[in-house]
Amino acid sequence: MDQVHNEDLTPKEAIDALEQIQGKFPGARRAHAKGDMYEATFLPNGNAVPYTVAPHLHREAIPATARFSNSPPNPASVDYLVPAKGLAVQFELPDGSFTNLVSSTVPMFVTSSPREFIDMIEIFTDKKTGIKTIDRAINMVELVSKKYPHSKEVIQIIKEQAKQPPTSYAELHYYPIHAFYFVNKDGERQAIKYEWVPVDETKDPALTSKSISANYLTEELDDRLKRGPVQFDLFIRLAEEGDNPNDATDMWPEDRRKVNIGRLEIRNKIHPKEDIVYDPTIIPKGIELTDDPILHFRSGAYAESYERRSKNE
Repeated sequence: MDQVHNEDLTPKEAIDALEQIQGKFPGARRAHAKGDMYEATFLPNGNAVPYTVAPHLHREAIPATARFSNSPPNPASVDYLVPAKGLAVQFELPDGSFTNLVSSTVPMFVTSSPREFIDMIEIFTDKKTGIKTIDRAINMVELVSKKYPHSKEVIQIIKEQAKQPPTSYAELHYYPIHAFYFVNKDGERQAIKYEWVPVDETKDPALTSKSISANYLTEELDDRLKRGPVQFDLFIRLAEEGDNPNDATDMWPEDRRKVNIGRLEIRNKIHPKEDIVYDPTIIPKGIELTDDPILHFRSGAYAESYERRSKNE
């Protein structure tokens, strides 16, 4: 792969900017700080075999760890005030190594440039107080949208999600926004995008902030798990001519072929396991990175975040 240009932005600068949003929280992740981890198993169905030799996508059951989260850097964030939710999955490969899949309920990224993303973060940040209220957050969203008009589509998605809090982590679609290349046994490459689709999409009555706790999503999920595993099917969408695998803002058309390649079964909570780093660039043979600059930049940013929280900074 060619060296990806990130406009000389360093991981340190990026994490410094994230720390300005709501302040520092020693020992916490610099994004998606509030989350819970669960023991899981991934059951591949063999449908990925024509596209990749990746060992966790063939036919053997794979141990996994799943983490559901809110997106802000504040580990005490209130569930119903945070539109974007996350699902990170770490797969344990047969040789003892790991690979990760990091996803969000927002199907695309706000920009294709790491430097521009940090500029957007700085718009959100009050140097004295950070973002303390939902009203301020909404105002800042409007400023970002005006300064970066190409971000309007993803910002509109976030605003729509903010209108109604989700009823359950288990009923959301999660999108690992980056494309990857699958490589099969003949060396053929196919650009793909993933999507986690909930098996149970039953919708509960609408939630209101007056009737739910600040941690209602975890509470609901833990209650749900008492009745049985929570399941998600993993789909891949196959790129066609004109789809850009190097741009995390590019939403491929809905009519692209989708293939179900396996099912994730989530069973019970794990305490604690915050040492896991869900670096999406750690991939096995049979999968290759694209030239997406946001994807490449995440590895260094994750490492910087982990170093700080491991020192309880």
